[in-house]
Amino acid sequence: MFDPTVSVFENTQHQLAESPLWHPLLNTLFWVDINKKQLLSKGIKDICRVNTITMPDTLSALAWIDESHLLLSTSTGLYKYHIESHSRELIINIEQDHLKRRSNDGRADPWGGFWLSTMDINAKKGEGKIYRYYKQQLIEVITDLSIPNGLCFDKSRLRGYYCDSLTSCIYVISLNELTGEPCSKPSVFYQFSNTDVDPDGCVLDKCGNLWVAVWDMGCVMCLSPQAELLTTIKLPATKVTCTAFGGKNAETLFVTSAFDEQYKEAKEQQGMIFQISGINNGRFDPPVIV
Repeated sequence: MFDPTVSVFENTQHQLAESPLWHPLLNTLFWVDINKKQLLSKGIKDICRVNTITMPDTLSALAWIDESHLLLSTSTGLYKYHIESHSRELIINIEQDHLKRRSNDGRADPWGGFWLSTMDINAKKGEGKIYRYYKQQLIEVITDLSIPNGLCFDKSRLRGYYCDSLTSCIYVISLNELTGEPCSKPSVFYQFSNTDVDPDGCVLDKCGNLWVAVWDMGCVMCLSPQAELLTTIKLPATKVTCTAFGGKNAETLFVTSAFDEQYKEAKEQQGMIFQISGINNGRFDPPVIV
């Protein structure tokens, strides 16, 4: 079913690379380094050049709006960001007065909405939340989490997924066919038997398979819509953080990672951006409607 090959896409050692996003109109991968407050990008034809922009607040998640704009999820709110001029326009504030909180995971849904999570900067238990921005309204969707991650969406099955990394669990929630809003209580989709590893960022392919970056396990796992483990792909980095499909035909799975100074083997590859080829059923993230 899969014949994956792992290689390095970008060899910078990031402190905490996250939120890979392929912009299909620009043939460019965007991602962030949360700890450095950086937005980074690299085109498919850019062998060495990486564009780096430092933000005034903590940036953790991205989506694309159109050929010229991204949506940025930061510690102060959602912003419309102009890619060429680097200017940004506030869309809506989110917990901007809570100095001990920050944004975390986020991803666009197929209805044009954007889901994002927030958390305590020290990952205090029960302080994590998930919101959905849709048609100029922000709604609190899920509370009482700790490290909310893994937001991704399966429109054909009317499902949304998310993780709570602290509990090593992936959850699923039903979505409304017309609007994409949640219409059920969440239930457990997959519980990791090893609670020392953390499910982190996730993305879905055309078949509804879930590609999960597993922090502290140094791998990406693929789970079927029935929560069956289909394959595990090892990576040189221990702390892999998130996944996204990209390339000309969404044929490549990009994987971000964080630097782990305690890991002795392949230490020079910790924190790099990897690419996995040979999956062949990827799909692009949809745009957000602002």
